[in-house]
Amino acid sequence: MNVELLEAPETLEYGDYIIKISVKDEYGNETIGECNLKIAWLIPEVVIEIGEEFSIENLILDVEEFGDRIPQSEIDKVDENVIGEYIITAEYEGVEYTSVVKVQDTIPPELELKDISIYDDEKISDYKRFIKSVSDASGDPTTTLKTEIDYSKIGDQEIVIEAVDKNGNKTEKTATLTIKKDNVGPVISGLGDKTVSKNSTVDYRSGVWATDDRDGSCEFSVDSSAVDTKVAGTYYATYTSKDKKGNTTTRKRKIVVKHNQEDTNNKFNEFYNNYLAGNDIVGMASAIRSQIGYSSSWGGDDPVWYGLTEGRGNCYVHALIMQKALNKAGYSNRLIYLTDESHYWNLVNVGGKWRHIDATPSVNHTLGLLTDEQKLADAGLHGKTWDRDNWPAAE
Repeated sequence: MNVELLEAPETLEYGDYIIKISVKDEYGNETIGECNLKIAWLIPEVVIEIGEEFSIENLILDVEEFGDRIPQSEIDKVDENVIGEYIITAEYEGVEYTSVVKVQDTIPPELELKDISIYDDEKISDYKRFIKSVSDASGDPTTTLKTEIDYSKIGDQEIVIEAVDKNGNKTEKTATLTIKKDNVGPVISGLGDKTVSKNSTVDYRSGVWATDDRDGSCEFSVDSSAVDTKVAGTYYATYTSKDKKGNTTTRKRKIVVKHNQEDTNNKFNEFYNNYLAGNDIVGMASAIRSQIGYSSSWGGDDPVWYGLTEGRGNCYVHALIMQKALNKAGYSNRLIYLTDESHYWNLVNVGGKWRHIDATPSVNHTLGLLTDEQKLADAGLHGKTWDRDNWPAAE
């Protein structure tokens, strides 16, 4: 299309000018249209929302040049908080100019809701509990619950609330009401495993608490009748808590009563009498190999107790049990190990001569009784040796 301005008026004065525009297609067909061009310094009509700040900048295109033409008294006519039309007048070079300022309210209230969760034996005393905030420039809106709450429905349901301002603008929002049954007992916390010394007094309640989603802090009871602190072992105490609704929670807590040296000695004597008594040195080592399996564990604070109660352990565990057996049988002996401490076994004095005896269950460790030369040939030593100055020679 070819668009052409037919008449270009001289816009030297403020006022309205008729503008004619020609539009032709490629075949010469022409359409002429008219429009109005207003030359003004004062905007003839201004529309603002209620509560919106109004100033001279709303009225004049160029405040720096024309701002002194409108007195402040005219600006003060406009009440931004009251809907209506306000006429602003100004005189310039003997000509009176007017502008209409319209204050309107077309923006609905701001409404924010929140979800609520209740139990099946509760009611919502006031629907406004769902309202987090509500506001409007025209003042406090009126709110209405548009939903009938079904208290028989377990689960989620939509709650619709409407807010209407003074001028009829409406906002509608939805929240969620969750109705749930109270069939869960309190949560009992702080029930980690507890290790106590033998014959000690145990504080079963320290560091333990019970809480309920509905009732908050709850009382709890402890049944420790199954725990015997006079005997080393693993026991379980029973904790029980009940909420106001009668929901009950029961949990067990592991109580470990630590053994002492007397327990270790008694455990070893029982093992010795059952498997080692009456055997020679090689027979005792062989019995330890058959009764105590191999694992990588060093046995913690008491390797002998660990090996006898768990039935397994590494070379250090086997060597200590063998040492205790040799002591009980009246043999002079020494615990021996490689310089890198990667393997432990025993030296025992037999008929005035020192010999190596190895209770670790492995085909790579010869049982005994071995000289130094024979022990060094063991595949399990991997070519390593021990500090010859620290132990007597087995020749």
